[in-house]
Amino acid sequence: MRNLSLAGMVAGIVGLSILLFMAPPFSLTGPSGETPDSEAKTRVVATVGTRTIMMSEVEQAVALPLYQLDERRTKLLNDSIQRLIDEELLAAEAARRGIAVPDLIANARESEAITKLAGLPGPVRQATHPSQKEALALSLQTPEETARIRQALLVQLRRKTAIQVNLPQAALPLLEVRADDDPWTGTDHAPVTIIEFSDFECPYCRRSVPTLKELLDKYPGKLKLVYRDFPGLNHPQALSAAEAAQCAAEQNRFWDYHDALFSRQRSEDAWDFSNLAETLGLSPEPFTSCMNNHRYRAEVLSDLQDGLKLGVTSTPTFFINGRPLVGARPLADFQAIIEPLLTNPSSPYPHL
Repeated sequence: MRNLSLAGMVAGIVGLSILLFMAPPFSLTGPSGETPDSEAKTRVVATVGTRTIMMSEVEQAVALPLYQLDERRTKLLNDSIQRLIDEELLAAEAARRGIAVPDLIANARESEAITKLAGLPGPVRQATHPSQKEALALSLQTPEETARIRQALLVQLRRKTAIQVNLPQAALPLLEVRADDDPWTGTDHAPVTIIEFSDFECPYCRRSVPTLKELLDKYPGKLKLVYRDFPGLNHPQALSAAEAAQCAAEQNRFWDYHDALFSRQRSEDAWDFSNLAETLGLSPEPFTSCMNNHRYRAEVLSDLQDGLKLGVTSTPTFFINGRPLVGARPLADFQAIIEPLLTNPSSPYPHL
């Protein structure tokens, strides 16, 4: 089989994502007009000689990009819902007071509670003198102040109005993600495995380090964290850093080296991998030999290829028992996936 170039694979995934996002919704239907999901998944959608390709195989190959598109769609829909809610709140309050919405916002500048919420100086009382009225009018014409008053008014209206949003969230796909033989920490055979595709030169990966440590502390004995390499093409030292961490793993110091790389990420100077190894007390000769021979380059690039096959396009990307979480996310986002997995032990654990 012909090997695709790394750039070609990335371009292909991005191009496919754009086409899928632009394409109208479609469904697979049989003679009766309706096809059960199981039937759709086993439907042959292409043949190459004697090789058949089924819908389930296609869906698995693009499950992560499709999920990310669904997330973007959900966010756009939610943003639109919130704008419509804001408009309805303002229109209803203006109607209740028998005034127009612009006048409602202008009058809100007279409320001490509103100005406090907006972080503005105390309210300007309605004045009778023409010059004071003119000054007040000018102050209310400031776009930034008007926007802050409007937002503060909406906060107040939302607090006293029952609002319910029933927008379905994007369904998490369940992917088969191999832990391979990559470095891990936590508890082996834990009920929840987090597989991280990361890049030592990525600032967002660096930001995720304390969150992951907090998770391991919060769920002792219940988590296994696996580190897999995904060095970015735009990070010139990422590949070498990944190799260096693997060389440190030969001396059982992967996680120390991992932490040291991230802690020195913002340094203006390039990493000195050998010096860093010596600082950590690693035996210099085995480490230097490992680096000079590029002993783990194939291993690092294999991780990268596995990530691309899964649809990973950015770091960090996490798979929590096969469920994706993309980006430097807060602790609560991890817990939203982890907690149900811990309370429902029968959930599948697609890590190999």
